[in-house]
Amino acid sequence: MFSETLKVMFGPKKLGPSYPQKPLISDEFETNVKDLYIIGDLSGTPLIKLTLNQGYDLAHILKQKITSSEDPDIYDLIIIGAGCAGLGLLREANNLGLKVLCIDSNQSLNTIRNFTKGKPIFLEPEELTFKAQWGLTEGTRETILKEFDRAIQENNLKINEYEKIEEIVKASNYFTLKSDKSSYKAQTVVLAMGKSGNPRKANVPGESEYAHLIKHRLIDPNDYEDKDIVIYGGGDVALEAAIALSSNNKVTLTTIDKEFVFPKKRNIDQVLQLQKDSRLDIKMNTSLKGVGDKKLAIQTANNEPESIKYDYLFEMIGAELPIGFLRKAGVRLESDWHLNKWIGLVFSFIFVYLIYAWKKGMFPFYYGQFVGHLPGVLSAPSFWYSLVYTVLMVVFGIQAMKRWNRNGKDTYQTYRFISLMFFQVLSFVGIEVILAMISPKYYWRAYGINNPFPLLFDTFYNWTSNDPKIIMYGLISICLFMTFVVIPLFVRRHGKRFCTWICGCGGLAETFGDRWRHLSAKGVRAQKWELVGDLITFWAFTSAFVILLVYQGNTGASGLWHKSYAIIVDFWLVAVIPVALYPFFGGKVWCRFWCPLAKYMQILSKWYSTLQIESNDKCISCTQCSTFCEVGVDVMSFAKNAAPFDNTNSSCIQCGVCISVCPMDVLKFSHKGEDKTKLD
Repeated sequence: MFSETLKVMFGPKKLGPSYPQKPLISDEFETNVKDLYIIGDLSGTPLIKLTLNQGYDLAHILKQKITSSEDPDIYDLIIIGAGCAGLGLLREANNLGLKVLCIDSNQSLNTIRNFTKGKPIFLEPEELTFKAQWGLTEGTRETILKEFDRAIQENNLKINEYEKIEEIVKASNYFTLKSDKSSYKAQTVVLAMGKSGNPRKANVPGESEYAHLIKHRLIDPNDYEDKDIVIYGGGDVALEAAIALSSNNKVTLTTIDKEFVFPKKRNIDQVLQLQKDSRLDIKMNTSLKGVGDKKLAIQTANNEPESIKYDYLFEMIGAELPIGFLRKAGVRLESDWHLNKWIGLVFSFIFVYLIYAWKKGMFPFYYGQFVGHLPGVLSAPSFWYSLVYTVLMVVFGIQAMKRWNRNGKDTYQTYRFISLMFFQVLSFVGIEVILAMISPKYYWRAYGINNPFPLLFDTFYNWTSNDPKIIMYGLISICLFMTFVVIPLFVRRHGKRFCTWICGCGGLAETFGDRWRHLSAKGVRAQKWELVGDLITFWAFTSAFVILLVYQGNTGASGLWHKSYAIIVDFWLVAVIPVALYPFFGGKVWCRFWCPLAKYMQILSKWYSTLQIESNDKCISCTQCSTFCEVGVDVMSFAKNAAPFDNTNSSCIQCGVCISVCPMDVLKFSHKGEDKTKLD
């Protein structure tokens, strides 16, 4: 078991559909290439209503930025892609008087046109209104297309269909675009082309020669009757096609997966029942090796070659980013590491190290130069460090609160960030100001109250016989009470919410680090690295007990037991490394991988906490929940199967952001064994 864990931790990185690759874009949709923007599915935004509104918003942003060129051949704006996002932008840009052209390699609204006949279309979220009136109503694929086509005609939206842009080149103050039909110039370019038009292929011999026998979409199941059909894929699209075609055809479903992982449970149950009823043949752990005119070559789980008779092959193995096209245009992905990013990482480490080293008094010259001559608490570096820390948490906490309380009704996020800011201000004023003035020698030990053992355990040792017994035993008793009474009672109903409502260490990550939360390490390998937290927790408990029991709290005599933990954990792992990594791996590196208090609460929560996040059956697999989970929980894998998750099957810290970003209101807090119908 341990060897398998090591293989996952150090083996190749594998990311499932919950964590799609995305281009790097700003809050205003701009890529690293100036004046080149990305919206819609390609940017990670799902749903018709959201993408139409996104196009509307970008039109108003560009109106403020663009000054029309005197050259009549230069467009203000060229939109590549006539899906919902592109149409939303095109319509509003026209209304605002911009000189705009929209180009699509297929027909407009190609994704919707390729939906299965009769597929129901929902306009979610229900509470969100269209920023421009399109006259759309919930219905089927056919009704929504009819309404869209009418709106396109009524608004006189000009679209160059079936024209493929092959190259985008940035000149000094405009772009040159070359298509398979013409060439264009534009000050601004927006990519709104989505991913569904770029289906992933198996890349096996015969795909090009027999492309007319290969399909990537099932539009009308009634087009196929008494055919031998092979479906290659193991996701929801593949399973839904197998279900739809199995009644009138001989269908074989093949997938490279050893078991169904990605589809919704209801689809899995249905295909397994069809297999049981001998209406569907399923071949797991099987790969496609070649395409012929009448037979397909496959390799089975036993590495045995085999051939399957077929009339049509449905390759349904997902869609992928047009990475080659993006690279050619100079667009970076969020996961890209380039020279500037490496330089940024180095400077981030140096900057954060210097701050913490100064706080620790490791640079006495600069310490004396800047604050050493000031009176009282003002002469302590820790005061100024804590002040800056608090200001950062308050300023960015307000920003984060506004970011996640998007509709003004998400009181959970409002209260959560108010709580974080309140406890940080209380800690700063109470400890660094009031206690520091009352008791300059002992005030710092009070940090053991709001950062309980095993996060901090300095409070328990290094006392002398001259220290007042009431202070010593009082602080030790309070800290022990926090660790072994308050925390366990808190965990019972609230899981690991301490990390996201109270903790000062986690507070900076939740506020200042919030802007980078989507960069948190994802996938199975990252989750396996959480094992390091168990080792740090064991080290914390062992070090504390050895220092206290063997050395009677004498840190001078305890040698490496104290110094190694203080340097490696307290200095590097708590402070320098995680904060320096905020812009590169999100804010929760310390909290997720190393914090012994978080791991202690995880153990308690796994044992007896009642708090969980449950799901309904409305998940559309948009990936938003998993993308913005800052501790790498594969939320979508639970949501798509309407399965609950808690600290028995995840490292969830109950921040609730996955609930806030879900456009379908799939997720909510609840307690095991209780009928909860509202947010807890």
